[in-house]
Amino acid sequence: MRCSAAVRSCLVILLLVTGCSQTPSHAPVSARVLRKLEKRSISRSDFIRRLSTVDAGVRAGLPSQAVTLPFEFRSNTPVIKAWGGDGRPVAMLLDTGAARTVLSSRSALALGVPTIRSDEAKATLLGVVGQEEGLVGMISTLRLGGWNVPAYPCFVRTYETSGGGVLYPDNILGFDLVSRYCTYLTLDYPGREATFGFGRAFLAKNGPGVQSAPFRLKDGVASIDLASKGVKWSCILDSGSFNGVEISERVAGRLGVQDQGDVVQGLMLVAVGGAVTSDHVRLRTVKLPELTLLGGKYQEVEVDISPGLPRVGSFFLKDYKVTFDFRRMRVWLER
Repeated sequence: MRCSAAVRSCLVILLLVTGCSQTPSHAPVSARVLRKLEKRSISRSDFIRRLSTVDAGVRAGLPSQAVTLPFEFRSNTPVIKAWGGDGRPVAMLLDTGAARTVLSSRSALALGVPTIRSDEAKATLLGVVGQEEGLVGMISTLRLGGWNVPAYPCFVRTYETSGGGVLYPDNILGFDLVSRYCTYLTLDYPGREATFGFGRAFLAKNGPGVQSAPFRLKDGVASIDLASKGVKWSCILDSGSFNGVEISERVAGRLGVQDQGDVVQGLMLVAVGGAVTSDHVRLRTVKLPELTLLGGKYQEVEVDISPGLPRVGSFFLKDYKVTFDFRRMRVWLER
């Protein structure tokens, strides 16, 4: 993470959908919380000094073998338990659609995370339904099972969403940490386990029930190609999205389905940047006769036309063991 006095941007794709009738509240954290953050803030130059030692520190502490952690589902997305330096547990959404690690302001305070003084640097966090202002911080210690990360930069939210009967993940483990330091990441959805690979390459299997496709890193997250009706488009492979296959209005137009599908009623879309109802953003479901996706061909596929970039989320991935192979730059799906 480079740091400058200018406002920083971070692409955070987080989409949670639930059937709730009351609109959640999305508002700045209290002035008391902001004062506490400011009290332990550091200068921009101090942050840059700490940042200069991060890479060497993380690499020195890399495990010699894979680390496996259980995860639970919250709003149908995978949430792992990490630990701070004092042994305090931290629930984190394992979000392959988020380029950076993000903490709530309350978690940052609990973990003793210093942030750059707000008059020297701020961040703009971009989500699928809006944006919000945040701070730039430095996690001093984060333990992921047997993987100890001595220090790592993060963004700290200064807004929070509450109410509406939704379980909101307060913190996000971004894809940057994993893609930079792991040889592979496996999300075993049926087994509810996440494996962080180190040293050895991923041992890919062949045979029935296994499919694979290349991926590339774009804006810090995994991007794959989809195709249907002779049209090809790029898509984020996004474990932080509740949904299955989502396309943008632009892709819907290219596929000739932009005027199809009834608007979905009664769902709430919650993301960094706010919360909106499904009818407000004209979320609608259409059916494609065929879809080429992650090395497989699917027939009569329902996809959602929704805000933000096209993505494939956890509802599609839930039946698979999904591996991001960073050496071969391929995604593997195993049933």
